[in-house]
This record gives sequence, structure tokens and C-alpha cells, in this order.
Amino acid sequence: MKLNFIYSFIIGLGTIGALSSCQDKGGSAADSEAGTSPEAPAEASEDSSSSAEPNVAASAGGGAREWPTWGRDGSRNMVGNATNLPVEVNPGEMDDETEEIDLSGAKNIRWVAKLGSQSYGTTSVAFGKVFAGTNNESPRDKRNVVDRGNLMCFDEKTGEFLWQLVSPKLGARKVSDWEYVGLCSSPAVEEDRLWVVTNRGEVVCLDMNGLADGNDGPFQDEQKYYGAGLSGIAKARDVTVDGETRTLSDANATLVESLTKQIEGGLEGDALKGAIGRRKGAFAEGAPKIDETYADILWVFDMRDADNGVGAFPHNVSSCSPLIHGDILYTSTSNGVDWSHTNIPGEFIPGLIALDKNTGKLLGEEISGVSERVLHASWSSPAVGKAKGEDVLVWGGGDGFAYGFDPVPVMDEDEGIPILKERWRYDGNPVHFRQKPDGTPIKYATFKGPNDIIGTTVIHEGLVYFAIGQDPEHGDGVGMLSCVDA
Repeated sequence: MKLNFIYSFIIGLGTIGALSSCQDKGGSAADSEAGTSPEAPAEASEDSSSSAEPNVAASAGGGAREWPTWGRDGSRNMVGNATNLPVEVNPGEMDDETEEIDLSGAKNIRWVAKLGSQSYGTTSVAFGKVFAGTNNESPRDKRNVVDRGNLMCFDEKTGEFLWQLVSPKLGARKVSDWEYVGLCSSPAVEEDRLWVVTNRGEVVCLDMNGLADGNDGPFQDEQKYYGAGLSGIAKARDVTVDGETRTLSDANATLVESLTKQIEGGLEGDALKGAIGRRKGAFAEGAPKIDETYADILWVFDMRDADNGVGAFPHNVSSCSPLIHGDILYTSTSNGVDWSHTNIPGEFIPGLIALDKNTGKLLGEEISGVSERVLHASWSSPAVGKAKGEDVLVWGGGDGFAYGFDPVPVMDEDEGIPILKERWRYDGNPVHFRQKPDGTPIKYATFKGPNDIIGTTVIHEGLVYFAIGQDPEHGDGVGMLSCVDA
């Protein structure tokens, strides 16, 4: 899963479908960052006669459907209505030396834009913009070149880079924020806002236009966030070295200040070189003065913070793609095991929570005991649909069970907190996956052992489809696809 030398590119198709919904009718290829397409793609059309589903944005092109969330809409069914799609696509050739794309031989390509070295999420497309999660291995801001989790925003028609969220790493390395994995969540877009889960286990609500139209919303600490993350804002401060000022976390600021005193005190030889190198590294972890090419944060909810009612321990990475249904946002917490894969630091922490999409306030959580049984982590993205005429929230837990919940949180009298009331659960693992004939439990991460649900549950016409599997880092496992009544 280490793809540090493979670069990802967004390919902008001139179609209305899963990747892009180009709305210009001129038929000519648009200029791109890497070149100009020699052949304009044929225009595609899309049936807009059916009623709008949750999270489906109407484009400015007159009723065309877009792809504003993971899975296209709340059902997560991944099916688009596009017609007249090109049957042949040639993305051009990448120059290994310059990492630029030669579009002279490309076909049906509108534009190409460079991301980082890895991209685990998928693009969301809405209101003339394309959003993609990646890492910072191809930094858009040359002053900000260290490892980060990035969400990049591009113009849908031209591929022009507009702005980015640059989320600092947790410093937990592979345990909770794997190096160079970047931002794995696919954002949910609605009107002038979007929501995404960062590599830090935060749910953030962003302004569609970035900081280009000013710093909107109640959150005004973007400069400190980009230097230290939400958990470090209170103590983040500016430090100046050689005429450049950056915003650093308290720990890095203290280190830089201490090393500066040592350097100015007359260190010599290897001691001087070591101090300069360490100061340079700590200083680079800070944020330069941000500008309109950075994301405008409206609110942040830190799922790792126990004081806000959650206190999750993300395993490896936070990777859920949030779901918006009405005024409620649903997301997994990525809560899981520790580095040993045998202990569960947060066994009573919810694997799924509900927030107010407008304010980030915690509205409810599952209390089904998922984290007590978690095999690896709860990364799966929730879905919503109809069952016998009523809305149902469905989700795949990190314990290998699929769940159905009432989507509107209710107060639990016993727990004294608002909860997502469980309607049903179904074990995706047959008995012989979980235990031997004599009843002895089979360990996780073995070929014939139990699996969690990493993929997304899909709901369609009252049926829920989901697959179990395990992290490829743990080798092959025997999976299974199940269909249950919602």
C-alpha cells in the first residue's frame, strides 16, 4: 500500500457522470495545467426527470446530476444516469523526469491536475468544483512542504487549482495517522458548504469558495489550525526564523526557540549542524502566512476529544466519508485497536455518531457495543434509504456486523444521552468464520478468521448490500457479500 513514487491525477472528462459534469457547450478543449487537450470530448447527457435524491445537487447546466458525495447520493449506490459517454479514453503520457502529462496523444480528456503521491478517497463534483483528498507530496504551497493531509479544490471546467485544506499530522505515525496516506475521506457537498473527515479525526465544515471571499463562519483561527491542528490551537504561536514567520504548535515553537538560543550561543561543528537541522525540521512543521488558496473552515468537531463526548482512538487513519441527511451529518469515528492489535483503548467509544451539520454539535451516537467487539477499526461510511416507507440509517461496523438505525437521535433514559436507536443488526461473518467446530474463537487477521466491514453499505429498494473483508496489509482473507432486508 506504499505508493510514494506513483503520482495521482484527476482526469476531467467532458461528461455528466461519476467524475465530472461539464456544463459548457462549446465543444473545445479547455486549457489545463499540464497542457491542452487536442480533441474535445463529446458532450454527454443525463436524465433529469426523476426526483432529486438526498445530497444530489442540481447543476447550473439545467437539471444535470452531479456527484456531490461518496456514492453519488445517500444510498451510496454509485449508479449515475449519464448517457453518450465516451467508450475510449487515453489519459496521455507522464514524463517520469518532470512528472508532467503530455496530452498530445490524449483522447476525450478535458484537463489533468496533479495531486500528491497517494489518493485513497474519490472525487466529489458539485456546483462547478471538483474536490479530491490526497497527501502533500506535490505541495501547492512551496512554503508548506512537509507531510500533510490535503483536500484540494479545482475548477470543474478548466482544472484550475482553487484552494486546499492542509491538515497537520497528528504525530502518532502509523498508529493513528499513517505517514503519507493523506486525507482519505470523500467530502459531502451541499449548496455553499462541504463536510469532510480529516486525517486528524476531525469533522470539518468548509466554505465552498475557500478564503477567496473572506473568512466566514464562527471559526476564525485558520492560521493557528494550519500550524497546529484544532487540538493545538490554544497554545499555537508565531515564531520568526531568518526573517520568516510561521505558526507552530507549542511543542515545536518551544523547540525552535530553544535551539535558536543554542545556535546564537556559539555552538560549533557537528553540534551546530545538528541544532540547525533540528530547528529547520521543527520550523517547517508550522504554517506560513495563509492566503486565499487555503480552505475557509466554518466549524470543526474533533472526534478524538473526550471533552466533546466522543474521545475516539482512530486506528491507522480516519477515513469515513460523511453522510448528510436533512440537517444531520453521520460519520464513523474510525475508533479501533492500538498498535498491538490486541488492545482496544476506547472500547466504550461510539463507532458512529450524528452531528448538527450547521453547527457541529453532537446530536447522538450508537450504543450497540461496536467498539467492544471491534476487530480492527470502524472506518465504513454510513448510508440512508427507505424501508417500508420509513427512513433507515444503515452502517457497517468494525465488528463485522451491519446495523440499521433510526436516523433521528432519541434520548436514552438508561444512558442519559441521545442515541441512534438500533433497529436491527446482522453478522456478516458465518459462524465458522468466528469459531472452530469446538467453539474456540478464531483470531482476526487470519485467512479463515472473522472480517470487519471496511467497504460501504449500499441500500436499494429496501435491501442492504454489504461485504466483509480485511486490511490487505494483513494478507488474504475469505470475504463474503450479504444482502439483508432493511
